Amino acid sequence: MALSTFKTHLNMRGTIFTAFVMVLSLFCLGQALECFRCDLGFWDVCFTTKTNCSDDELCYVGIGKAASVLDIKVMGCLPVEECNKTTDVEFPANKTFYTLNTTCCEEDFCNAGPSIQLSLAPLLLPILLIAEMMGVF
Repeated sequence: MALSTFKTHLNMRGTIFTAFVMVLSLFCLGQALECFRCDLGFWDVCFTTKTNCSDDELCYVGIGKAASVLDIKVMGCLPVEECNKTTDVEFPANKTFYTLNTTCCEEDFCNAGPSIQLSLAPLLLPILLIAEMMGVF
């Protein structure tokens, strides 16, 4: 009787383990790479949204220069075979060409640019002067 109970216990543990692995695999399969998306930005100004990539895509940043003056930036998802390449792109509106260098990465939101750190110190002097003129001090 004890051997039968032991076999039932082992069988139940195996079933629980199998169910756990199956549930865990469902969570892993549903994870798409998340990236920032910007269809067209100039200099470092880019209106970004979040997007999910397909299985065969990576996050990317594309940097270019039009007419040797205008810095262009695009971000989003890109097929793996198009990553880390230089391509010629045409503005449809005025037929201006520019060269776009793409760089890909493989982690969520890895295509974010360096954040702009603003200091409040340069604003402090004008604020104090305005406050002085208004008689606050």
